[in-house]
Amino acid sequence: MAKENVSYKRRQIVRCATLFLVPLLLLLLRWEAAAVVTALLLSCVAAAFTLFARPSRISRIPFIWRLLVFYVVQLQVCRGVIWIHNNTTLFGPIFNNSSAKEEGANNFAAGGQALAGGFLYQPKISVVLPCANEGEFMVKTVKSVNEATPANILQEVVVVDDGSTPPLNTLLTEEEQKELKIKWVRHSSFTGLINAKSKGAAAATGDIIIFLDCHVKPAEDWFNPIVKQIRTNYKRVVVPTITNLDPDTWEEHRTGSGMAKCYLTWDADFKWFTDEDKYVPIMSGGLLAMSRRWWNETGGYDTRMIGWGGENIDQSLRIWLCGGEIVNAPDSYVAHMWRVASNPKTRPRYTVPGGAVVTNRYRAASAWFDEWLEKLETFPAFSGFKTGAMAKPDISNILEIKENLKCKPFAWFLYRFRALYFDAGLVPRQVFHLKDDISGMCLEARGSTNIVLTPCSDTSKGQLWHRGNRDGNKCCSGFRNWNTDQCLSGSGIGQDVSTNVCSTYGEFYDQWIKLEQNQLKLYSSNPRARRTGCIGTPREKGAHVSIEDCGTSGFRQSFRVDPRHKGIVEVESGECLTASGDHFELLPCEVDPETGRVFGEQSITLAKLSSGRFQLKAAEIGDAPLCADSSSGTKLVLYTCYNPKMRNYNQEWTFSDTSSELGSPIKFGESKCMSVQAGVKTTREVHYANCVMNGGIPKAGQKLVKDVADSDDGEFSLRDGGWCLDVDDDGHVQMASCSSSPSQRWRSDEGEGASRLINVQTSSCLQADRSGEVTVASCSEQFDASQRWSIGDDGGSLRGGVADQCLDYKPVRTAKLSVVSCPSAKSIKWSIYEPFEPLETRLYREAEQKYPSLLNGQAFHTDAPEGEIVEV
Repeated sequence: MAKENVSYKRRQIVRCATLFLVPLLLLLLRWEAAAVVTALLLSCVAAAFTLFARPSRISRIPFIWRLLVFYVVQLQVCRGVIWIHNNTTLFGPIFNNSSAKEEGANNFAAGGQALAGGFLYQPKISVVLPCANEGEFMVKTVKSVNEATPANILQEVVVVDDGSTPPLNTLLTEEEQKELKIKWVRHSSFTGLINAKSKGAAAATGDIIIFLDCHVKPAEDWFNPIVKQIRTNYKRVVVPTITNLDPDTWEEHRTGSGMAKCYLTWDADFKWFTDEDKYVPIMSGGLLAMSRRWWNETGGYDTRMIGWGGENIDQSLRIWLCGGEIVNAPDSYVAHMWRVASNPKTRPRYTVPGGAVVTNRYRAASAWFDEWLEKLETFPAFSGFKTGAMAKPDISNILEIKENLKCKPFAWFLYRFRALYFDAGLVPRQVFHLKDDISGMCLEARGSTNIVLTPCSDTSKGQLWHRGNRDGNKCCSGFRNWNTDQCLSGSGIGQDVSTNVCSTYGEFYDQWIKLEQNQLKLYSSNPRARRTGCIGTPREKGAHVSIEDCGTSGFRQSFRVDPRHKGIVEVESGECLTASGDHFELLPCEVDPETGRVFGEQSITLAKLSSGRFQLKAAEIGDAPLCADSSSGTKLVLYTCYNPKMRNYNQEWTFSDTSSELGSPIKFGESKCMSVQAGVKTTREVHYANCVMNGGIPKAGQKLVKDVADSDDGEFSLRDGGWCLDVDDDGHVQMASCSSSPSQRWRSDEGEGASRLINVQTSSCLQADRSGEVTVASCSEQFDASQRWSIGDDGGSLRGGVADQCLDYKPVRTAKLSVVSCPSAKSIKWSIYEPFEPLETRLYREAEQKYPSLLNGQAFHTDAPEGEIVEV
């Protein structure tokens, strides 16, 4: 009996010992302390139950089956503790799994999903710092990393001293180096950032390698979001959120949400951007974290790159196309000191070999761009590789990795980020000019602050535009200058048009501009960001209209309503009352060719009041109508119109004779009248230039309509809207506001198959000589060539003179564009001109045919507003 008792006790001790195998295993595998403690407590409870519980039905089950069930429950409870603490996957696989293959991509590496295969235990991190002559910053960075990272997480800080003088290890004592966990890699001379980071990664022993610049300060708990992301997917590369670091105070300045994401441009460069998800198309390259296993599998950096630049393009594309993914850890903040030319302290203390950046970028593109390498070679910096002027690099080392990892084609990258490349217009359906059909000129960007209307050119890159940026979830909200990062921008009426760095996500409302009914209109989908106005050219400054005592000498005070174009005209000058800002001016009447009426600032209506007087209302210049306001008879201004039911005498005017040729004053009260200083008149110089036709119609400034007088004397005027051909006192020909003056009356004299145009006031003939001057001169008896002219009765160019050219009062000149009221902008009629499908788009369409299962979706949106897309 005694022997049986001894045997039973030994058996129980052995059974209890097996209950503690899981805590021991978790400790050896370096699981988190919380999981190990939990497993130990569960083992203690199970051991106590085994030793002291009374026999039951459970005890009849073979111990080995009970033990296995206990192990499973114990592991799941421990993983639950880790999930609660770290938000890792609760029921994911315990051991590393092979990646699930993506449907339709059987011949390529899987990627872009939250792949399984992380760490069972708390991984250790190695921080790699490439440093070149940054002694002071190196010391501060190493200390900052140690202060922000727990000792049980930080395996080491690998400092790569890339040829610094003096050596960086002389700046810290051996005791400090040990305390700060520094591992040194020393180069006797400068080898470049790419090589330094590669050597640092080779020396790292941690489970996760985190590359940082040698001038950063991580924030508290910076490591935790990074580790959480990689723990569940060893192929996931993580970039922190980058903020600003003051190099003098070593303090972080966190403005906005920080920076983390870049996108790839067609010249193998990268631009910063923001959007709504965590995935990062391209890393900036300085700050990133990845598992050592994935670093080794992907081959690290391209060791044949020189110095700096392009390695982030290569690495980002390699990760995405070969089965991995890149994400941002938004709660991981690392402050970074930016290079600022004005601050000598921030300048780099090394030089990059000439041409290295261009060659590196071309290497990356050669390896990963596939057919799109042709697009890269259209940029001047890379055209030498195509012509043979620059030697093409050997990329066999990258192609070997590409083959081993069964990487996807570049087209998949574009499709994976179609919300950026297609919805934001980086792969545009078409590229085109924005042309004014009236003047025949095109919109051109000449630097970010100089957007002009200028003659169209097939060679001007500043004239090539495409639709870009997102409008909600689809393309597009504005216009992007092709092959640049600049988008058309306008903030409001009265402001110059400019370009700014494109907001691909569409968050900058200044870039929300649409082509609608031949106008480039500012708009916004946000009701709180109401935007009005159109892109056009501002009106010229005219004669100021004031309020003076009626009958004051030196002022003209008679107005009438023109029966044809309905503008309020000052009788003597024939110019129209024009709303301009907060006041009125007189300017030549501009007539909408479609309606035959004045528009915009000159569309001023007479709203009759119950008192019999009028409100002079400008209804087309803003969100709400503005009215002529007398300021109690002291000053004529434009002011918000009052409700007619609530009488306001400052906006009540008397206009007794609106229709006769003589007109009448526009009076406030009995003694104040709208007034224009005598002698002020707006004119435009007439030039002698080559005749230009657009679609069979003379260009703006050359089209003149023959307006025959009611009398039978054969006289006529030559007009364009409210402008008429006029002769000044010195015999110079000009354009002026149409009036009944004989200086604007002409008659023709037929003879020898040609016509002479005789001015009624001067009895002289219109003449243009070889000097290009347009005048009137004594009529030649021989019908001199300089006085021969022809014009169609239904309107056309006035053609003739010694060189058989045309009169032109709007010569083709570069005009700066600004935001004006949309009615005023009707003087420009925008249209898409010479559209074509760009190379990058054609290549993608071909790729859709080549990889139908991989690119299984319609990348291009087809629901664009009518009139904005021209099929080519």
